[in-house]
Amino acid sequence: MMKTTLTLIMLVGISVSSFAGTGQLTGEQTSGLNKICYYNGASGSFSKTVSNVSLCPLSADDGKGFGGASSNTGFLSGQTTSGLNKTCYYNSPRGTFTKTVGSAQLCPQSAKQ
Repeated sequence: MMKTTLTLIMLVGISVSSFAGTGQLTGEQTSGLNKICYYNGASGSFSKTVSNVSLCPLSADDGKGFGGASSNTGFLSGQTTSGLNKTCYYNSPRGTFTKTVGSAQLCPQSAKQ
């Protein structure tokens, strides 16, 4: 019974990690109080938004896994598609930020950072 439970836990861990991909930093852009970090991963290009005084991590998760709550609301201003990813751009009082979704999904009209 213990071996079956351990195997099941390991398989669930592998399944959850397969939903997210890791990418390497390819560039960055500053907008207001935000910095947009651009990455290229196995599923395509994606981006992460950090504070404009922060350094972009050299690698990052594509954001398709689990996320937390946030408080900065922005409205859709554009989008780009690369491979299996779509990057949605949002304008907010703190500057532009991005969200990455699947390429077949629609970008929400508004999002929280």
